[in-house]
Amino acid sequence: MNPFNYISVAEGDNFYDRVEETKRIVDTLYGGNNLVLFAPRRYGKTSLVFKAMKQMEQQGLECVYMDLMPVYSLESFAELYIQALYKKQTAIERFSQIVSEVKNIRPKLTFDASGKLQFGIEFAVPRVTTATIADLLDLPEKMARNGHRMVVVMDEFQEIRKLAKFGLEALIRSKVQLHHHTNYLFLGSKTHLIEDMFMSKNRPFYNSAVTLQITTLPKRETIDFITSRFALSGIHISEELCSYIIERVENIPYYIQLLCAEIWQYMMPDIKDVNKEIVDVCFSRVVELKGDYYYERTDRLSILQRRFLIALTQSGNNIYSADYISRNKLIGASSLQKAVAVLMDEGIIDRKNSSYSYCDPFYKSYISNYALERNA
Repeated sequence: MNPFNYISVAEGDNFYDRVEETKRIVDTLYGGNNLVLFAPRRYGKTSLVFKAMKQMEQQGLECVYMDLMPVYSLESFAELYIQALYKKQTAIERFSQIVSEVKNIRPKLTFDASGKLQFGIEFAVPRVTTATIADLLDLPEKMARNGHRMVVVMDEFQEIRKLAKFGLEALIRSKVQLHHHTNYLFLGSKTHLIEDMFMSKNRPFYNSAVTLQITTLPKRETIDFITSRFALSGIHISEELCSYIIERVENIPYYIQLLCAEIWQYMMPDIKDVNKEIVDVCFSRVVELKGDYYYERTDRLSILQRRFLIALTQSGNNIYSADYISRNKLIGASSLQKAVAVLMDEGIIDRKNSSYSYCDPFYKSYISNYALERNA
């Protein structure tokens, strides 16, 4: 079995380091405070949080996890929220009774083919209102009474902006501040959005939670991880090549695992020593394997967005300067700002301070090749 895992949440030996971050999460929430954790996609936030949740549950907290990425309506939010709570329940009948107190939501108990009791809901009205969501948001607090405490984890929290017209952000904030037996952990991968939500004075969640930003993993620990995982299959890799792998994927945890998994697959079962040529071949293979996806993504972009992405392969600094715009034929600052905003919203690029970079180093390589082909 491939010793590198990039498909599912990293657990056990696939998860390394993040000791301080895990402790910070557990201590903050166990101490009764709320926390917002953010970093670009593929930095291992969800894996980190699952590890922290496991530790918190060992300390007596009941943790509920929900991913808000699929949310597109109040109905979908209600279904997702209730199902997340239901997954932690053992007494289905009691949970059904609590849910029945929510306006316009009816619990539905059925039996599957094996005779196992199944829980579901149905709406008593064609459209869910914010009054229903308000009742729904109080469920964890009701369930956490009698000495119990709960932690609700909302992943990709910035996605509630899809429901901005309903005022969901302010509604959730109004409930969170009234809950005494429930604490909240908010995660976000679109850092510019999540920072704005929690650090802008005109937003409901301003100063409402402790902030924790996840950065890249320590190089020393990453080298040890790579060498030890390859060693499980009798494969030798030098520390110098480990550093080269880390550099090629810009030290992003997910892409480290992805490239190493491709290298392992390329080498098995006969090759036992990794060299630089193998690393480069496998990097190119990943770009090729994702080529159709990258083509479709690029094809949907405007000419200005493509030109900027080509420019970004060289530099992400001072992108609104007259020199940068002129040198890369980017038309004007105002048009570029709109193009950049779309690319950030779609998770193609990210911003750190005033510098911009690709979220996916393999896509950066694809765009570099794309530029070369255009100029050939």
